[in-house]
Amino acid sequence: MAISIETIPEMVARTWRDLEWTGQRVPKQGIDHAVVILDGLRSKEYELNDMLPESVVVRVPFEEEYRTQAMLESSLIAQLFRRTKVRVPGTVRQAYARGTFNTAEPVMLTMQTEVLGQPLSAELWQSLSASQRAWVAEQLGSLLATMHAFDPDVLPISRVDSWWSDGAATSTLNRVPRTLPGKLELMKQRVVEVVDPHLSAAETDFVERVFAQVDDMLARPYQQRALNHGELHEDHMLWTAEGGVGVIDFSDMTVGDPALDYAHFAGISPSLPGMVYEQAIIQHEQRRQAPAVPGVPPPMPGPLYRAPGGGRTSESTEDTDVLRRAAVYKDWDNIFLLIDHYRTGRSPRVELL
Repeated sequence: MAISIETIPEMVARTWRDLEWTGQRVPKQGIDHAVVILDGLRSKEYELNDMLPESVVVRVPFEEEYRTQAMLESSLIAQLFRRTKVRVPGTVRQAYARGTFNTAEPVMLTMQTEVLGQPLSAELWQSLSASQRAWVAEQLGSLLATMHAFDPDVLPISRVDSWWSDGAATSTLNRVPRTLPGKLELMKQRVVEVVDPHLSAAETDFVERVFAQVDDMLARPYQQRALNHGELHEDHMLWTAEGGVGVIDFSDMTVGDPALDYAHFAGISPSLPGMVYEQAIIQHEQRRQAPAVPGVPPPMPGPLYRAPGGGRTSESTEDTDVLRRAAVYKDWDNIFLLIDHYRTGRSPRVELL
């Protein structure tokens, strides 16, 4: 039995034999996990029902690098996001699936609370009031002020895959599959193998230029390292009028350039990156003055963002260069999606120019 949305319910039934449910839904699927939502969840051991939400999201990673990350992901969300103002999923149950499913490696099941809402698309943004837009920026700024301020060399964050293997020096790239350097190396191969025949001359020049820009950014010595969400695009940011923004799918967390987390905001609104950046700076400064939260690592001392090469006199976007780098990472991600389109058909054909 291969991993698919059709096989997940049987995996759940075999693994947690006390559970039953009344219905199931299939949400929009991503690239690295199969996902199913189970409704009307109940336990046959009735004393456990108070511990179960009405609906749960069951996620099953396709690849080994995401299976091994799953428990760490759950631990980080539980430990690190007590201060953030966004809604995040909680882990309800997690285990390797019982039984044989005709897979090369054991199957990891993660059952999470469902974060409700509509994708924070450009169309949705247009419908929001000025106060609602400010709330979005405040919540996302809270998330990034939390994630980007943790010391990457302290547990549990030091267990997260880093883009560099030599710590603060950032001179030796770590090309394991989950890191951006690892993905970039594989992308360069797959562009030649899969994508080149479909590109115009202008698109080929664009791809080469973006790869060169990312290479240059990765090669900067002693640059800032931060815990990244990795995929803060509209499908992973869910809006409700009552709860504001909920953020899902932390499976691509790595330690790398914090600019990556700003890459998709401009596609929602050209003003959103600057709004979130300003809120992240403000909330970081507030947290530095606030009492410690038990069980949550304190933010690192000093400003939230550093300028490349030092010499910064402020945290303006011009000095830190965060938003310029974010635009390059957005171009890089479009190439990533284009490769996935021609390899698997799961992603739509992205226009590069």
